[in-house]
Amino acid sequence: MSLTMPQPWFKRVIAFISITVWMTWAYLRLRPPASLVHHGQLLVNRYNTWSYQNLAYSDIVKLYQTRFLYLHLVPYIQNRIEYPVVTGLFMSLAALGHGIQQYFFITFLVFWLIALGVYWLLERLIPDTAFFFGLFPLLVVYGLLNWDLLGIVFMVLGYYAYQRERYVASAIWFALGVFAKLFPIFFLPFIVADLWRRRDGRTLGRMVLAFLATAAVLNVPFAVGNFANWSYFFSYNAGRGLGADIYANEWVHGVTVVQADAFSFVVVVLAVLYFMWWVYRGGRVVDAASLSFAVFLIVNKVYSPQYTLWIFVLAILAEWPIWTYIVLTLAGLTDYVNSFTVLHFVSSRSPATGWYVNHVFFVGVLYRYVSLAVTAAGAGVALALNPKARALEHARSRRAWL
Repeated sequence: MSLTMPQPWFKRVIAFISITVWMTWAYLRLRPPASLVHHGQLLVNRYNTWSYQNLAYSDIVKLYQTRFLYLHLVPYIQNRIEYPVVTGLFMSLAALGHGIQQYFFITFLVFWLIALGVYWLLERLIPDTAFFFGLFPLLVVYGLLNWDLLGIVFMVLGYYAYQRERYVASAIWFALGVFAKLFPIFFLPFIVADLWRRRDGRTLGRMVLAFLATAAVLNVPFAVGNFANWSYFFSYNAGRGLGADIYANEWVHGVTVVQADAFSFVVVVLAVLYFMWWVYRGGRVVDAASLSFAVFLIVNKVYSPQYTLWIFVLAILAEWPIWTYIVLTLAGLTDYVNSFTVLHFVSSRSPATGWYVNHVFFVGVLYRYVSLAVTAAGAGVALALNPKARALEHARSRRAWL
């Protein structure tokens, strides 16, 4: 489904203004007040209370203190960080300023520019639907909650380069994305299937070599320098328990971490294999990546609220029906309020905690998963009903911007 808008320049201006408003609002809302900062450092206990109460929590702010970024340690060599190396390097470089306020402002400024860059790329890939990335307000709650925009821009750059047949550049961008936030890895098996269908083994080999070389440059120095710190991202995520998500809620009990990991692994692998076959038969890489990622979000043992921003961007890239953007936006905003409201009740030991958890929180969790399932199913149905028109429309959009 496409939407006719007045002029490309008009959409671009409105989108840039919207993104600037959302990101600036996020910065002003999340910036810790002076009462929570002492000599440039964050008072963590007071910050937790303030941030949950005011729906103003940010990992970017809190981890400045709890990951000792203010000490300017060499990431992974002297400091253990539970993120892949690109994110860890960015965190550490942004913290080279004087105190948490400057660090957070630098992060905001870079991420504002990144958000504008993501829109610029989306506009050239899918001009009919890119506008909604700027228009809808998920950036207010998730643009500065974590470092997700860093991985998202590398993912979009990777797909942009692949669409322009700049295959080595695409592999490099995807490697940067994978080692920023991992999720861009969902494009890789479908690119393999696409190139295999075209019998283009030479390009596939070049992309594999470029990806591995970039991965080695990014990771080997830290893995050699301090393997335990470097590998903490993998051990931390492997050892994470069940969140209050699909496997631990009012209706599902008794599922162990091992069972959840095994079930989600099998489901995701089967979904990826199916969509690889589908791409091999002529399907689009981006459709396979978006739908398989939706499956992953539904069955994964942990769902952080900002993951909605990823599926939202993938939905726009894959040109899902416009109503799905509205549903995902409402689900993302609701999930944000629901998640941090329950954290406020729990951290403040409010007597309302039990009532909220039993009567509101898990209903919100259910709403999240229903929204994911309904939007992914709607996108799948729209694709199945009109695959040729989708492919032709996509091809015309590409030619218009080449």
